[in-house]
Amino acid sequence: MSIMLNEFLSAPDVVRNVIAANKAVYRAIAKEFKERGITNITTVARGTSDNAATYFKYIVEAIGEIMVSKFTPSITTVYGAKVNLSKNMVLAISQSGMSTDTLMVVQSAKETGAMTVAVTNNPESPLARMCDYHIDLAAGVEHSVGATKSFLAALTAMYMLSNALSPVTAKMNVAELAPLLEDFIEGYKDSIKAFAEETKDVNNYIILTRGLCQCVASELSLKMMESCYKFTRPFSTSDFMHGPISIVEEGTPVFMIAPDSEFTEEFISMTTRLNLLGANIISFTDIKDVELMSAKTLRMPTGRGMHAPFIYSIAVELYVAYMAEALGINADSPRNRSKVTITK
Repeated sequence: MSIMLNEFLSAPDVVRNVIAANKAVYRAIAKEFKERGITNITTVARGTSDNAATYFKYIVEAIGEIMVSKFTPSITTVYGAKVNLSKNMVLAISQSGMSTDTLMVVQSAKETGAMTVAVTNNPESPLARMCDYHIDLAAGVEHSVGATKSFLAALTAMYMLSNALSPVTAKMNVAELAPLLEDFIEGYKDSIKAFAEETKDVNNYIILTRGLCQCVASELSLKMMESCYKFTRPFSTSDFMHGPISIVEEGTPVFMIAPDSEFTEEFISMTTRLNLLGANIISFTDIKDVELMSAKTLRMPTGRGMHAPFIYSIAVELYVAYMAEALGINADSPRNRSKVTITK
């Protein structure tokens, strides 16, 4: 068993840890956020951390009605501009807490008076020490080069922060998450392994979803390129209609991440169109119509609502780990990569 796979399997315990570790800091962040009358949040992150930021943007806008934007680091690190973020909370997400560009953006934001929050897996990291508040992912040491258990930890932290900032009541009981993940892993890991082996020869594919699972599509794309050396490109189903659908022809591989949700009819419509175009549709879904039109399907458990990104995330992470194993690739040491990526 690879280290990557073993770390993914520990996700339920990590979820429990991140819930227990940060209750007080969420309250403190929400208190200052409201007292200062902040209405906007700006995220800065790269890679898997940016995928967690995508989830945060969806969830805090959906339940908290708070505007979230993503900062482009080169504005600070290369162009040398000092953007006025005094009315913003800057949320910096970095597994290591050491990335140069993230640190430079946060330092510049602090100089303009921004409220700053770090989300890292290292409380002693430069980013954690620099920011006004620190949310600890509490995932323990990750030995795999690619981020593993820290992604589920980040999603959990982002949900809890979103809920703390929101004026509405919680729409998901976070105490249910760890048991749900445990049940899913126990019930589905063998099916996911078989699915990975069955689809290991598929290359150069499109990944489609929409809404809260956009972070799942982006994470699947990143991990497939990083750990399985397969080129992929994620799109929302809506964006895909604005031009990229023209590349679809007979046999084009398309992965559908399609949970029964607010977008069910859109997922069915998109799958119908792709099917008529002759696409090779591979799906993670609990929607019967999508399954029937797919060449291959991992039938997911039924679960509408806020749980879907967590269940689908662990599904695609396990899929990648088993895929690398099926391909004979050492997922713990992907080529051209190191654990901590320093960019500017």
